[in-house]
Amino acid sequence: MVVALPIAKLSSLLIKTLAKPMAKRVKTTFKQYEFSKALLVSTGQFTNRITTRMTIWSEGYKVRSIKPLEKEAAISAGADFIGEAFIFSVGGSLVVWEYNKSKDKDRVKEEKNTNRERLQEERLVDLHSRMESLEQSVNGMIQMERERHVGLFEPEITKRRGWLW
Repeated sequence: MVVALPIAKLSSLLIKTLAKPMAKRVKTTFKQYEFSKALLVSTGQFTNRITTRMTIWSEGYKVRSIKPLEKEAAISAGADFIGEAFIFSVGGSLVVWEYNKSKDKDRVKEEKNTNRERLQEERLVDLHSRMESLEQSVNGMIQMERERHVGLFEPEITKRRGWLW
């Protein structure tokens, strides 16, 4: 039995593995430009507010105020978020792709089963009609043989005169 290599699975694993260095590259590239630095600062401040708020709430306290991060810390937090978002989007895209591929395979299999069932149903109907036709032919032949041999098996009471008639 020949086992096919799961090329699609291996390639998706390779893409996931390559996504991590690419995420680092995205982080360093974002840190180089002023426009992207402003985006990273706002993203870092936002993630800091959300994570701090969630931490305080999980401990059972109310949030009064959250101290903003310094610019370098905010850039680092924003870059980490962008890198993780990149890795997550690559992984999510691969999961969706594998799901769609599996769904297509299931759809093709279902179509084959449906076609096979339809062909079997047609064959069954054809065999049923042939069976009925054969039954009618056999019944017709039996009837013809009965009519032909009626005279052989019927007593000849009417033809022969008895001792009384």
